Amino acid sequence: MKKTSLFSANSVAVAVAALCASMPAFAQVEAKVTGRVHFDMRAIDSGLDKIDDRDSASVGSNYELRRARIGINGSLNKKIQYEVVGNAVGSSTNFIDTAFINYGYNSAGQIRFGRFKQPFALEENTSSNNIDFMERSYVNQITPGKKLGAMIHGANDAGFTYAASMYQNDFAELSNSDGAGTMGALRVTGDLAKLAKMGEGKAVVHLGLGYDKGNYEVLASSSGNTAKTAETKARATILSFRDENRGLSNAYRLQMYGGDNISIAYGATQTDVVNIDKTTNGLELAVAYGPFKFQSEMADSKFDATTIRSGSTDLNATVKTQYVALVYNITGEDFAKSYSKGAFGGIKPTSEFMKDYGGVVGNGTGAWQVGYRYSKYDASLAQATTLKSGTISENTVTGDTNSRYQNSPTANTSTYSLNWILNSNARVMFNYSQTKFGSPVEYLDTDANTTSKTSKENIFSVRTQINF
Repeated sequence: MKKTSLFSANSVAVAVAALCASMPAFAQVEAKVTGRVHFDMRAIDSGLDKIDDRDSASVGSNYELRRARIGINGSLNKKIQYEVVGNAVGSSTNFIDTAFINYGYNSAGQIRFGRFKQPFALEENTSSNNIDFMERSYVNQITPGKKLGAMIHGANDAGFTYAASMYQNDFAELSNSDGAGTMGALRVTGDLAKLAKMGEGKAVVHLGLGYDKGNYEVLASSSGNTAKTAETKARATILSFRDENRGLSNAYRLQMYGGDNISIAYGATQTDVVNIDKTTNGLELAVAYGPFKFQSEMADSKFDATTIRSGSTDLNATVKTQYVALVYNITGEDFAKSYSKGAFGGIKPTSEFMKDYGGVVGNGTGAWQVGYRYSKYDASLAQATTLKSGTISENTVTGDTNSRYQNSPTANTSTYSLNWILNSNARVMFNYSQTKFGSPVEYLDTDANTTSKTSKENIFSVRTQINF
């Protein structure tokens, strides 16, 4: 009997013909796999006592897988863009980092739906792959970040961009008292150098304005204290700051009293929500010429929190954040080449490190950067409150029958950086930061036998990263 191959010449020819016939239907579908891995090491010197309690972990020297993301982006018929990215690390139970559909038929007027970065702040809208320092500034800790919502946005060839969005604060609402999209953000930017046709493509004079306003809800919970009997007081965190280089967590914390609940468990939440009205104004400035860049942002936020629980009805807080930064490309790369549509992208080295030139490996240096940033927050006005019972007070360990603020209402951080950009997809960063607290800080949520406090924190950190 003659054997018949399933993969005869005729069958292969038919398959190829069928594939070629179907290609026009899929020719406009584009897809690209993307990902990033950021691995960090930190050596932290806080001056606080060493104790065996989980609430001291934020000041422990550590390794951290800061980001591990994988996703896909592309377009349909070139005009409809999409992106879906998952985050394999982090405290959120939701795997999705970003997921959106963008209708880009007209570059001057596009519409986006899904989970994406809200239009506020230059630093936030610069990818973590391309930021000048390992961590973003204190300004970023009060920005909306990535949220579910809808946005209209656009840009023109003259260097002007705009974006306006409506969004909700979390993946799911906490009650039915508000409608969809109770928060809104607006950002407008312009490159004055391009508008004035100055600098011959080597200069950027970026000016941006941001506005974020609306209301959202948070749940009050009992203390996460791990060393004594659980508190029966439930409080909602209205505002908090962490040391800018991911050191002391809750370097400052403002909490609103949510009421007594004798049945509340360790770290458990109440079902009644605290309503927060928030308004934030932002200002951006960046000036770059050749290998030099100056960048600065400031943001002022106002919070008005209310609760139906007895004991407190209203809490008003104001916080101011700001940073200034200087960065210099030692190897001469122009920052203007990395700027587009209101944000800075990655620096492309003039001489890639160990580049393969057709089988011959060259001895490129990569791009080298040095930078300095001074950043601060001031939440001292958060102590001005209106309460039905009692006044805001600092009571860091034993508890307070009403609202409270804890640790330092003010702090500033100086960060020095040295960055080595091997190529467009790999980077090594070295940061050293010095934080000075306006008043002594200590561990929160612990009742261990320690009374140590500190007014400063020094951190040396290293990051190795790849992105594709």
